[in-house]
Amino acid sequence: MAHRSALGARCDGVGARPSRAVRGRRWATMRRRAYGTSDADGTWREHASNAFTKLIDVARGQRDVVQAGAPALRDRAKEIDPREIDSAEIQELIGEMVRVMRARGVGLAAPQLGIRKRVIVLEDTEEGMSDSSAEELASQKRAPFACTVIINPTLERVGDASAIFFEGCLSVAGYRACVRRHLSVRCRGLGGDGKPVDFIATGWQARILQHELDHLDGVLYTDRMESRTFRRVDMLSEPLPGDHAEFGAGVVLGESVIRIERTMSDAESVEQRVKNSRKNRKGR
Repeated sequence: MAHRSALGARCDGVGARPSRAVRGRRWATMRRRAYGTSDADGTWREHASNAFTKLIDVARGQRDVVQAGAPALRDRAKEIDPREIDSAEIQELIGEMVRVMRARGVGLAAPQLGIRKRVIVLEDTEEGMSDSSAEELASQKRAPFACTVIINPTLERVGDASAIFFEGCLSVAGYRACVRRHLSVRCRGLGGDGKPVDFIATGWQARILQHELDHLDGVLYTDRMESRTFRRVDMLSEPLPGDHAEFGAGVVLGESVIRIERTMSDAESVEQRVKNSRKNRKGR
C-alpha cells in the first residue's frame, strides 16, 4: 500500500487534487524508475523497484521477453554482488526467470527480461523432450536435467569437438539458424543459494549454456549463425544452401534438425569453403 500515495492524493481519498506541475513531476519520476535514467556521461542506470512496473507485471502475470532490437540485449550485463544474492530483488528475479523459462523454453538470461544482470536459468525435462524422436535426442546428445540457476557464470571449452544444429531464441521469435557450438564446456559460478557451482556440461545442455552466456555479453545467436541458414520456423523443412549439401540437411523433426557432428577442424573447413565460394562469386 505504500505506493498508493505516490500515485496521487486522491487515491487515498485525502487532500485536494495535486497541481498539474506536481502530477507531472510524479509521472516523470515514475517513468525514470520504470525505464531507467541516463546520466550525463551516457551511463544507463536501472531502478529495480517501482510501483509502475510492478503494477504492469501483476497485470500481465509475468514479464514479456525482450525482442531483438532492444538495447538491453546488446549491453554487457553487470555482475551481481554475492552479498546481494539473498536479497528479495535477486530472488524475485530468479523466480520470475524460472516461470518465464518454463512457460516458453529451456533457458533464459536476465537481459531477456530487460534486466542487465549476470544470471541465467536453464532446465530440460522429459516432458519438454517428448515431441522429439529417440534418433534426434541421440544426435543432439540431449538428456533431461534439473532446473539450474547460475549467477556470474563463466564457461571454459572442454576439448575441440563441436556440432552444428538449428538454434532458436525467445528474443528472436519465429526464426532459426544453424549455429556451431562446443560439445562440452565447464561451467563455474554461483547458485541461487549463493553457493559455488562447478560442473561439466555436454551435448544440448552445453549448447544452452553457451547460448545463455552469450546473452550476458550482449551477443545473440544471429551473431554466430551461418547466415545463409537463417529462416522462419515454418520454413525449416526447406533445403539448406548448396554449400552445406555434402554434410546433408539432416532429418527435420519438429523445430529441430539432425546434423552430422563434426570436429572443430571439420566445421572450420566448411566455413572456409563458404568463404572461398563467396570470393569466387565476387570475382566473376
